Amino acid sequence: MYSFYECHNVYHNGFKITFMQRKNLFITFCVIFLLIAPAAASLNKIAAGSPVFIGEKNVDISSALNGCRIIAWWQNGTSQGGSPAKNITLFEINSDSDNINHFNFSPEIFTGYTGTWYCDDNNIKSPVLDIRDPQISIRVWDLDKNQDVTGMTVPRATNITYRIDTNMYPALSYRNRPYSNPSDGFFTVKLTDPLKRNVPNIYTGTYGLANTLILPFESNPYITSSPYLWKNGNVWDHAARNIQGDPVYPPGTYSFALTQNLNNMQESYGVNGNESTGKTRSSANITFLAPEPMVIPTTSVTVATTIPEVTISKPATTVTATAIKTTSTVAKKTTYTPLPGWIALLGIGIAEFLAIVRRNG
Repeated sequence: MYSFYECHNVYHNGFKITFMQRKNLFITFCVIFLLIAPAAASLNKIAAGSPVFIGEKNVDISSALNGCRIIAWWQNGTSQGGSPAKNITLFEINSDSDNINHFNFSPEIFTGYTGTWYCDDNNIKSPVLDIRDPQISIRVWDLDKNQDVTGMTVPRATNITYRIDTNMYPALSYRNRPYSNPSDGFFTVKLTDPLKRNVPNIYTGTYGLANTLILPFESNPYITSSPYLWKNGNVWDHAARNIQGDPVYPPGTYSFALTQNLNNMQESYGVNGNESTGKTRSSANITFLAPEPMVIPTTSVTVATTIPEVTISKPATTVTATAIKTTSTVAKKTTYTPLPGWIALLGIGIAEFLAIVRRNG
């Protein structure tokens, strides 16, 4: 592989072609060089005393050891003058030491023995490695109230982002891994909508508006400190509409899935099951409420009509109309005046006379 300086010489002493052709060739060649270079300069080379994480595989710890063959771990608070709680012989004297160039921090060996490991070849006991348990978590964070809203149901206008908490960010420090570069990020975040579809980008407003941008979703965050907040989460417009006028983001539950694979750590823990939770994977969700329908207020007016009581008098008949409400038919009641008394007595006398006649006849 060519060095940068050799690449530079290719530019100045290259082929007998025009200046512009040589310049284009130089740029193309150096881009290819930079794309290939990260494969040789990655996160698997560890500096002395640097953090490493249980589960990492194929790690070059030769620089950290600086010739040390035996590493040892003492319980916190115990004297290093006594016997260590655990020690490991990495290679024997006069034997092949290639193991330290491709070392695996197996969970079966190092779980329960986190902290500083020392060189145990001599009495100096110099620190060589800082072994840690990997820890990752993702949450949904309300930016307006600065609080965790993971698993909650919130209005669609709630300003949210994802938040990652982890102890693994030192792995991206040049001080700890001097051959690292920005292409070595090992975190991945995936966002899915209520229909289980991947969300590859976010709208900052409705399509066609002057200030609307369509930004890629930050799926590979480069995390060098904790906590880490999704950079563009604060401009995500959950009510945005596309060019057809349809909602881009339907109401319902959105899920964030975080994974990490530092030096093939997923081979040690997997990406499913309880063992991987909080080490190589984490997830969180949020539910957006559907927009409330617009309600148009209506006014109802009730008019009550009362027909007053009316009394109509006639020589022999009195008609009374009873008061009713909103009725087209008026109920009538008729009463009669009693006959004079002498007419009644006359009638009784005639009836008795007729009865006597029938008996004598």
